[in-house]
This record gives sequence, C-alpha cells and structure tokens, in this order.
Amino acid sequence: AALHHTHEITPSVVAHLKLCRDTLIPLLQAVPGVQVSSARGGMYAFFRLTGRPEFQDSLATAKRLVAEAGLGLAPGAAFTNSAEPAEQGWLRWCFASQQPERLRQGVQRLAVWLAQNKPPAGL
Repeated sequence: AALHHTHEITPSVVAHLKLCRDTLIPLLQAVPGVQVSSARGGMYAFFRLTGRPEFQDSLATAKRLVAEAGLGLAPGAAFTNSAEPAEQGWLRWCFASQQPERLRQGVQRLAVWLAQNKPPAGL
C-alpha cells in the first residue's frame, strides 16, 4: 500500500523529518562542548563531546547517557570500522520523532548531564 500511495505519504514524511533535523541540529550546536557533523541525509545526527578524553569511548558514553540522563543514543563506533582517534567519540542521535518537543527535551537532558559532569577546576 505504501508503494501505491508514495506520492501522498512521502512529502509529509520528508517535511516532518526536515522539521525534526532543523530542530535538533541547532540545539545541539548551541551546547558548549558539542561538535555536530552536518546531516547530509537520513534521520540521524552525529555529534561528539569535545575536550574530554573520558568521552572518547562512545560505547561507554552512550551507556552513561542512558543510565544517568535517560538518553538512548547509539555509539558512533557501531557505525564505523575505523579505530582512528579522529573517528572516536561520536554518538548517533535519531531525530525521527513524532514530537519535535521531545528532541528539545533530550538536548536539555544532555546539557544538564554535561553540566553535572564538568571536570574539577584546574584540570
């Protein structure tokens, strides 16, 4: 049925995903210590937490974000077979949300978590 009605379905799905992307990306870019890779397509944003060596292990960081911030993000390491340091530390955020407000809430959770996990002064 979806193939027969693609002209009716696809434009609204694409428009909604663009709204979600355009909601999430600027919010992530505004969080200090977050580097965002431009989304060229799809429904995922890749970003990393910069300046903190403990965040280089994307699997460990993703696990901490689930447990401590209630954010279910995928470790970027699951999507590459490169062990290069420049490729480490990336996380993947799916922005295909029915409600863009949930993306705003998620970024707020991330920002609060980062603020709570600042390194001690002088380090």
